[in-house]
Amino acid sequence: MVILTPGPTEIPNEVLYSMLKSINPDLDQSFLKIYNELTESIKKMINHDGSLYIMSGEGMLGLEAAIANTIKKDDRVLSISNGIFGESFADLAKGYGAQVTTIKGPYDEPIDASKIGDLKGKEYKAVTFVYVETPAGLINPIDDVAKVVKDSDALFIVDAVSAVGGLPVNCKKLGVDICLMASQKAFSSTPGLAIVAVSDKAKSEIKNVNYGGYYMNINVWDENLNKGMFPYTPSANDIIALKTAIDMIYSEGLEMVYRRHVKSRNATLSALKAMNIIPFVKNLNYAAPTVTAFYSPYDSASLLDFAWKKLGIMLAGSWGPLANKVMRIGHMGYTARKNFVIQAITAIAAAMNNFGIKVDVQSAIDAADREFSSSV
Repeated sequence: MVILTPGPTEIPNEVLYSMLKSINPDLDQSFLKIYNELTESIKKMINHDGSLYIMSGEGMLGLEAAIANTIKKDDRVLSISNGIFGESFADLAKGYGAQVTTIKGPYDEPIDASKIGDLKGKEYKAVTFVYVETPAGLINPIDDVAKVVKDSDALFIVDAVSAVGGLPVNCKKLGVDICLMASQKAFSSTPGLAIVAVSDKAKSEIKNVNYGGYYMNINVWDENLNKGMFPYTPSANDIIALKTAIDMIYSEGLEMVYRRHVKSRNATLSALKAMNIIPFVKNLNYAAPTVTAFYSPYDSASLLDFAWKKLGIMLAGSWGPLANKVMRIGHMGYTARKNFVIQAITAIAAAMNNFGIKVDVQSAIDAADREFSSSV
């Protein structure tokens, strides 16, 4: 059984084994050292010199924490949305009473930064942005958007959940004020941790807003961490697992990891082309290195069911407007490797042949292999 979905991913044995430890994170000072070393490693990865918090909860907790701590009733928020998670950001802001303006775009095309316009004098408290729209397998042009946001006083809040660990993110260069990540994506660790990086600029706004909740409250986190404590018992074993996963990334080398993701993306797209399968993203320059979405060549539920129950390969469908139309292969983190990509392609080909759609699986494998053998 192999999980080749865009998160949660297949987890390396080293990461799983590292969890087999009894520890009391509230009392054992060695755990605080582990936590602090992990936060510094992640900050280095994203070139961030502010604060970073690892909260017990899935990635959506991070998105909500970002909004809850910075937005109060009637604040103006600009939400850049060309996908499901972009819409989720807008909904969260509305839920906290913000006046939300949305810049929309098609799900299969990168957002056009020129549509944002000049933000000077618009008095937006924050701009929300999704770097990789996972359901669509789409990269948005973060550099172009960052240039526009930098000319304003707005906080730049970025969902980088399906990006960090699979492609470079430079918070300092881009002016990202809150960068959101999760353990179960390109880090290939266990689900259950939301990672929130906060700039000094954002920290000032957080103090002004003075969010009244507890679990996600950054001010409460600071009060406790400054005393060498946590605001609640952290998910210790998940944090230990994540540290192991991050250490493995550094051991391989960041550039090697990023190159591996690009090769996996290119190999997947080439194999799909060999099977006459159409990618969902129109311009393949904006196809994500971490996940490939494509139009299902047959009833997606049947293909997914066959691949999992008959072959032991778990692939993903999509959801929202893309449900039952789009399928996805996750090649993120640990699974951005030749053997996993070949397994995914073989499973799709076998499922198609089973339902009477004849494809040459060897041609697809050969196409993928050429990409892995290239010097890119």
